Amino acid sequence: MTKYVDLSSYWTEDKNISIQKAKEMTGLDKRTLSSAKKGQLDRGHFETLFKLRDLASELAGKPLTLEEIFSKE
Repeated sequence: MTKYVDLSSYWTEDKNISIQKAKEMTGLDKRTLSSAKKGQLDRGHFETLFKLRDLASELAGKPLTLEEIFSKE
């Protein structure tokens, strides 16, 4: 079973944050952010996971756990 980082449920149209803005906020590259936004990020560094969790928490307006940003396929 493959697990993906999936921020699509937090990075919604009403949040209106561009990939470039997210890059400035997190320091992560555009490909990583784009894949996470689409729910297709399947690998990365541990530090990246925490940065994506923090971004998702900001988008959701509440603290999230690492488990909450994963989807299973």
